Amino acid sequence: MSFVNIPLEHKQAALQELSGIKEQFAARHWFPGTSGNLSLRVGDYTPENFHFAITASGKDKSVSTPSDFLFVDQDGRPCETTGLKPSAETLIHCEIYRETGCGAVFHVHTVFNNLVSEYFGEQGEVPIQGLELIKAFNIWEENAAITIPVLPNYAEIPKIAELVSGVLNQSIPGILLRGHGIYAWGQNAFEAKRHLEAFEFIFEYIYRDLLLRK
Repeated sequence: MSFVNIPLEHKQAALQELSGIKEQFAARHWFPGTSGNLSLRVGDYTPENFHFAITASGKDKSVSTPSDFLFVDQDGRPCETTGLKPSAETLIHCEIYRETGCGAVFHVHTVFNNLVSEYFGEQGEVPIQGLELIKAFNIWEENAAITIPVLPNYAEIPKIAELVSGVLNQSIPGILLRGHGIYAWGQNAFEAKRHLEAFEFIFEYIYRDLLLRK
């Protein structure tokens, strides 16, 4: 499906949903210094052809304006004539959509996800076992153990994007960038939000647990 064939009401609904989520996350202080980005896919999907709305670069996410979002294609190129620039990390969103076919990708910077990603950075993954919030990822076995990949935070975004397919685990909907933040995704915005909230709880738990053990 070409972008022009996606019904206008579907595009408007995506922007409205993203705006509401942006407000919720901003209230939690998850977008310090204009950081972070949110995206929501619209229209049909194939790995070679898809479109999504994404936050515009350099915007204060604690306020809502008509220029908060724009639509881009599978290569991160704007679908419409606009003076807006997509978030710097749009190519990472592109790779996650391409690899998973998911419906939404959320990326935030928090103190806890930065500290945990740095602590486990050399290991390349964050090990987690036995926490109740693992069930948020539809993993239900008792004392379940998972790992969250940690990628290096290169200055060149394409260099990070090309690593995504090599570490992405279809059953674990998240990837950390070391000293940077978390990318979480889901089949829709509700699921991506649930996954992100679970990851953030887990990161805070890990940090506080490490403190208690010292």
